[in-house]
Parts: sequence; structure tokens; C-alpha cells
Amino acid sequence: MEQRTDARGPEALPKPKRLAKRREFLRVYETGRKLFSRYAVLFLAANDLPHSRIGITATKKIGKANVRNRLKRWTREIYRRQRAPLGLDDQRLDIVVNVKPSAAEASFQSFRDELVRALRRIAKERAV
Repeated sequence: MEQRTDARGPEALPKPKRLAKRREFLRVYETGRKLFSRYAVLFLAANDLPHSRIGITATKKIGKANVRNRLKRWTREIYRRQRAPLGLDDQRLDIVVNVKPSAAEASFQSFRDELVRALRRIAKERAV
């Protein structure tokens, strides 16, 4: 029988590929650059790791906890599915996604389309 090391299953975004500590977020805010999209502001900074990491923030301005959690889940899922096709894992980046309050009213499709567009811009810029 196969043993899982992560309760979220085999497709989950592994912990080493996530930003978790406040100081990691602050470093990206202070040293990185901003990229604006319709439903989020993305901050990017180079890291010394062999892979990219993502951090997601959703403030109380967005809405109640269930709304914030849904938007964070959406963001994680979109990033998880796009990181390989766009080659984001190989770019040694820390990405922080600050979800905007306008995202609370967005459908999953429009939220996904906007976030994918922003991630493509990151991938294209870094590839040059």
C-alpha cells in the first residue's frame, strides 16, 4: 500500500514550494517588483533555491473567511497547474499574490484567466 507523506494527496503543492514565514513575505515585498492584474497584485523576487515558491495573502477587506479561503484555494490551484507548462518551477522566484477585494465578486473562470495572464507575463519576462 502506498503511503502518503502529505494528507492533501499527491497533487498538492509541496510545502517547500510555499512561502510561510512573515520574513519571507517581507523580503519579497521589499526587494521584489510588482505586477498588477485585475484581481491581484503579484510581487516577485529572486531566491537562492532550485525552485520557485508562492505565497498568497487575502486581507479581511475581501470578505469573510470562507471567501478569503476560496480565493486562496483558487490561486494555489491555478499556480499549481500552470507552474510546469510555464516553466515557473525552474525560475528560482518567490512570488507573493495579494488578492484584491474585487476578486470576491469574480467567477472562477475570469479569476483564472487574469491570474494565468499575469503568470505568463512573469514567465515571459524571466525567460528573456
